[in-house]
Formats: sequence, structure tokens, C-alpha cells
Amino acid sequence: MKHILTSTLCLLLATVLLAVLPTDAEASIYDDTLRLHVLAASDSDEDQAIKLTVRDRILAAFGTRLGEATTLDEAAALAEQLLPAIEAYANELLRDMGTGYGAHVTLTNEWYDTRVYDTFTLPKGEYLSLRVILGEGDGQNWWCVMYPPMCLELATADEVDGYSEDEYRLIDGDGRTVKFKLLEVLSDLFR
Repeated sequence: MKHILTSTLCLLLATVLLAVLPTDAEASIYDDTLRLHVLAASDSDEDQAIKLTVRDRILAAFGTRLGEATTLDEAAALAEQLLPAIEAYANELLRDMGTGYGAHVTLTNEWYDTRVYDTFTLPKGEYLSLRVILGEGDGQNWWCVMYPPMCLELATADEVDGYSEDEYRLIDGDGRTVKFKLLEVLSDLFR
């Protein structure tokens, strides 16, 4: 009887661990994504409009080139190489717009909350980010997926098609759903 109880407890513990630990596919989303993060100088209407202009111009000037990468490592190496050019370009744009402040561009790991896009949701967690800080970066920000290249088409409001951020879903073109709630809980624990 003791042997059966021990075996049952071990089986139960193994089942719980398998249910709690993220799969390789879920965990790899953090390792296969480069995000673009643009922080506005302030929440004023003018600075928010400037943020969107800088975003659009950076995507037009550098998005295609970064989108040609075939791996995250390649995209990260290219982004690192382009940092001075992206920063100079952003500063030139800001000067031309007469903002009175500059931009600072970095490639860093950042913590993101869950983000809902048109066709999928990225779970909260730490992602590699191409970060563009306008002025002091005290305003609302904008972010998207730079690699794989999805920025302009997928950046949306916090609610899409009746789904909200707290539904933790990934929806592909076939309407299948993958839930990331467990992965996000674990991310919070190890943050």
C-alpha cells in the first residue's frame, strides 16, 4: 500500500510540474522576438504626434533591412550595428521638427506586459528591444514586433475583436488559440 501511495504522489507531482513548466515552444517566443519600443517625450498631443512620426520614419528607413534577418541573432547584430545611424536619423528628424530635444537609441532587454495584436498576443515577459527614447521619455510609449517584421500591421489598441489583454491568447490565421497564462505566471515569479 505504501508503494502505491508513493507512486501515486510521484505521478501527481510529475503531472503538476509538466503542467506548470513552459514548453520549449512557449519559452522560445522570448528568444525569437525583437521589439521596437518608442517612448514619447511627454503626453502632450504634440509629443505624441512626434512619437508616431519618428516611429513611422524609423520603420520606413530601417524596418525592411532589419526584417530581412533570418534569425533573432542576425536581427540583433544588425540592430546593434545600426544603432548610431538610427539615433542620428531620429535626432535629425527631431531637429527638423523643431522639438528642442533629442533621441537616444539602445538595444536592451525590457520587461513587457501582455500585448494584444491583430492576429496574436505576446505574453508578458522579458524581450530584446530596440528602444528609441525621445527627450526624457516621460510620455506614453508605442511598441511592436520588429523581428519577425510585423510592426505597422499589428500594432493595435489594447482590445481587438472583443478580446482584451487579460485573455492571454495567441490566435493564428486558422483561429486556433494557444494560451500563455501559465507562462506569464511563471514569468512573474522569476522576474
